[in-house]
Amino acid sequence: MKESVLRPLEVFNDWRVRLQQRRVRIALKIFIALCLNLAIAPALYAATDSLSRGNAYALGLLGLVVVGLAAYLTTVILKPEKF
Repeated sequence: MKESVLRPLEVFNDWRVRLQQRRVRIALKIFIALCLNLAIAPALYAATDSLSRGNAYALGLLGLVVVGLAAYLTTVILKPEKF
């Protein structure tokens, strides 16, 4: 009887731990993308005269998103069994 009660709790606990690890990884990826944007946006702002500072940051972030999607889609195409 104890095994039937403990098993769902163990499954829930494992699920909760995995979800927390996933959240940490997503947060870390977002943080790294924002840090890269801090390096890319000033260079883009300096290279062009017609862009405002906000537009330079938006374009830098857009470029990072495009590169990230390209890497993700390449991974999905080459290793579809993982997904």
